[in-house]
Amino acid sequence: MSLKNGNLSFGSGQDNPDGLQLKLMFDEDTKTVYGEYRCPLKFQGEQDKVHPGILSIILDEIMSRINEAMNFDTVTGELTIRYLQPATVDENLHLRGWFVKKNRRIVENRAEIENEIGKIVARGKGKYIEREES
Repeated sequence: MSLKNGNLSFGSGQDNPDGLQLKLMFDEDTKTVYGEYRCPLKFQGEQDKVHPGILSIILDEIMSRINEAMNFDTVTGELTIRYLQPATVDENLHLRGWFVKKNRRIVENRAEIENEIGKIVARGKGKYIEREES
């Protein structure tokens, strides 16, 4: 499949029926990304719990969206994920991420996923490498 078929990204591609189809908004004033997501049963790990790999993808997508909105053409260089407690499938998860800094070609961001009752289930920090202009 090619890009001419639409956005097929697993995390945020609205044209990928098998993906997460995350809808993330960027706030220019605060340089933050936010959104909500309800994880379907097909992405469970342990019974009724969201697979940790899916949480990792969500955190990476949040931080990548920040870069995209700030016109940084980047690829993921490093992700550090801290899982604090399980997230339950079919509950509203609140997503947020923020820009930290940019040094030369490295962009650093942070992100969190919070459950319905306000507990943080996972935190991520990422380093993204800006592509060289060709």
